[in-house]
Amino acid sequence: MFYKSESLFNDIVVSIAEGIFVLNESGEITFMNPEAERLLGWSAGELENKNAHDIIHCHNVDGSVLPLHMCPMRNVIKTGSQYSSADDLFVRKDGSIFPISVLCSPIMEGDTVVASVTAFRDITELKNAEAALHKAHEELEEKVRARTEDLRTLNQELELNSQNLVELNTTLKVLLRQREDDKNELEERVFSNVKTLIIPTIEKLRKFTLESSYTSYLQLLESNLLQIVSPFSMKLSTALHNLTFSEIEVANFIREGKTSKEIAVLLNISKDTVDTHRQNIRKRLGMNGKKQNLQSYLLALK
Repeated sequence: MFYKSESLFNDIVVSIAEGIFVLNESGEITFMNPEAERLLGWSAGELENKNAHDIIHCHNVDGSVLPLHMCPMRNVIKTGSQYSSADDLFVRKDGSIFPISVLCSPIMEGDTVVASVTAFRDITELKNAEAALHKAHEELEEKVRARTEDLRTLNQELELNSQNLVELNTTLKVLLRQREDDKNELEERVFSNVKTLIIPTIEKLRKFTLESSYTSYLQLLESNLLQIVSPFSMKLSTALHNLTFSEIEVANFIREGKTSKEIAVLLNISKDTVDTHRQNIRKRLGMNGKKQNLQSYLLALK
């Protein structure tokens, strides 16, 4: 019965996909299965009764020398405690080092540890896959960082462009407003000059006895002037459309703060005529019966 059990054990150990070796209480190899021979490059005969630590397990994971008294697999025999690791190193016959996962368990006879059995597996492919995955992860993070930086730079450029557009838009509004102000000022100046310089002259010419042809010319001249300055007068105030040229002329002087006496002298008319124009202006502007100052009203029409 014992021989059958031993034979079954040997069959299992030989066919298993992990390397297995047995150490006696002195730490010497007493057994190795074929997978252990393949992984380590040593035959069982070459390592039989040889100290396993000095040959295959004398390095820490960082590559530094691992002293015998600190070897966790060797200490399994001393402590009777199982040792397992997914990050350990073994040395092959050719001196190359390869990563392993390992499980080392004590073999007991009663309460005494008489040996240990170690099962290990080459995890080079797993480590390579982990390294490749780590590298891919770092590359991905680097791409994300680079892309994030690109987006940050683009966002800063967009913000700067947006700020420039806002400033340009503000400048354009100022220029357009200035242009409109200049245009309005020019129109008002033209209208004012026609009212104060040309129309009074036409009115004075009418007082002289002229041939009918000259009178016709004067009427034509006044009519043409009306067509020229009417767009400008519309800009000043729609309320002024109800006034005659004489009334507009008087209204302009009133707006400038001139008294009736001063206006009469400037226009070479009587003060009563100026006062009549004042009354007509108030009437046409809908100010009859109101105590509002005419000058203030006219200034507000600008």
